[in-house]
This record gives sequence, C-alpha cells and structure tokens, in this order.
Amino acid sequence: MAMYENEEASKTYQYLLILLGLASLSMAAATLYVMEVLSFNYGAGVAVVSLANTTNVTSSVTQIAAQLGNLQSAIRETYLVAIIAFGLLGSSLVLYISRYKRFGAVSRRYTLLHLTLTLLYIGLFYLVLSNLQINYTGIYFLVLFASIAVALAIDVYLQLSISSKSPVGSKTRGGIRIEPETPYTNLVTLRDSLFSKLQGDVRIVDKHFNSDAISNLHRLLETSLTNVKKIEVLTSSEVFDSKFNDNYTDFRNELRNAGVELNLMLMSDNDSRAQHERFVFDDARAYKIPPLNIINKKSEHIVGLRVGEAKSRFEALMRNATKYDNYVVKQARGPS
Repeated sequence: MAMYENEEASKTYQYLLILLGLASLSMAAATLYVMEVLSFNYGAGVAVVSLANTTNVTSSVTQIAAQLGNLQSAIRETYLVAIIAFGLLGSSLVLYISRYKRFGAVSRRYTLLHLTLTLLYIGLFYLVLSNLQINYTGIYFLVLFASIAVALAIDVYLQLSISSKSPVGSKTRGGIRIEPETPYTNLVTLRDSLFSKLQGDVRIVDKHFNSDAISNLHRLLETSLTNVKKIEVLTSSEVFDSKFNDNYTDFRNELRNAGVELNLMLMSDNDSRAQHERFVFDDARAYKIPPLNIINKKSEHIVGLRVGEAKSRFEALMRNATKYDNYVVKQARGPS
C-alpha cells in the first residue's frame, strides 16, 4: 500500500530516469550505426577514386566518390558525437543512482549536464547527417528521432522542476526544502515550520534512532514541549551506540520533569527490515522526514502525509514491537 502522498511522484521520477537512460542508449547506438555507415562509404569512396583513374564508373559509384570530402568531415564529427553519446549514458546512470536525492547538488548538476549534452548531440548529429545521403524514413531513424525528442523533453522537464524549487531551507509548495550545506538553518526551519506545530501525542517511526537522533529531537522540540503530552518512538537496535541508554534515560527523565511521557519501542526484525521510511505525526498532521540522526544534513524535500495512513502503519508496527526497557533487561541477562 502506498503510504506517502509523494510516493507516486517519486515513482514517476524513477520511471522518467529509466526512460531517459533508454533514450540515451538509443542515441549511443545510433552513433555507432552511423560510424559503421561512414566507414563503409568512406572505404568504398577511396576504392572508387583509385578505380576511376583507369576505368569508367557508374553514376552511383560516381556519387560515392563525390561525397568523399564530406565523408571525411562527417567521420571526424561522428567521433565527437560518440563521446557526447557516452557522456549522455554516464550522466543518465548517475541521475538514476542518485534518484533518492532528486533535488540534491549531484542531481541538479547532472540534469543540467545531460540537457547540455543532448543539445550538443542534436546539433552535431544534424551536421553529420547533412553530409550524407541516407533514407531518414526508415524505422531505425524514426526510433532515433523519437528517442531524441523524449530525451530533450525529459531533460527540459527535470531542469524546470529543479529550477522551480525555492532556495535552500525555505518552505516550498507542499513541503520544506533542506540541504546539507546549511545544517543549522535546517534545524531552525524544521523546528519553526514543522515540529513546533505538533501537539498532544507525537509519534515517530525511525529505524536508526541513536544518541544523535535524541540530541536533534531535543533541539527540534525544546521550544514547543508545552504543547506535547506524550512522545512515542518506534525504532530498531541497529545503530544503538555505547552511550545510547544513558542519553535516553537522561532525556526521558528530563521530559518527565516537563510533564511529557517518552515511550521507546523496538520494531520486530521483520518489520525493521521492511520499514525504510521515516515519519512523524500527531492527531492533525503527518510528515515524511529524513533520519533524525542526520535530519539536518541531508538533501530532502519534506512533505505532508495522510494522517490516517501514518497512524495505520504505526499501529501495525506497534503490534509486533517490544518495549525498550524489556530489551535492556534481556541484553543485561545475556544469551539464554
């Protein structure tokens, strides 16, 4: 079941990158094909020129000989097109690998690079084809032209999508932008625009909740604790550090003194392996968030979620969860 409102957008972005990669592959294959055609025609042209010195040639062979100068230029241009084509493949691969950081620095840089290479490819490929007499209505070239159109359309769409986003750390339509270059500003923005609005029972799902996560959670909630009655955290023991129990105990006692109950639960092993998303919610609002231990150091677009689905997922995870206190007792006893 799709839990997040932006999940469909993320899948669409992934599919666009796959389509962009296929278009880039088609463009690279077309370059190799044209290189083969040029090599054959150039070789035939050289043979015809030498043959024409001693014997008559047919009109078709004469046509090949007449193109010999253009073929030489086209071959040199095709080498440049080949370099650009494989640059397109490489940049599309980088974009797909970094697809989870859609608005990060790497994605922005390589989206612009792919668009620039696509425009260069179109210009140089036109110069190459203008020097040749080839039937452009064949199915192969129709597929190529379609691939070029698809690549250009996706490049322009992705570039416009990135350019439309607000500056670092600012609120955007439907969410909040944070970037790793401004960790302090990120925390202030998240505190003032998101965590300060949480009230009553606050519930968090984050499988990598460690001492750094406790520190960041304290900084995010310290100015709005009067609005909170209880904090429930669902996590796993994957990244517990040596000081986690001491830090958790101190944090729980401090919250208790402020009239806030803290309840830490550990997901089952199966649930922990399957649960990759992090989210926070109360009775009125829900948000997808980065891991709390690095919440201010990631490139992320934080968006709102449907409260009902967040609550349903949280309750499903709670059914198989274990209290942290029971986990500590079990660890102290050692292997049974």
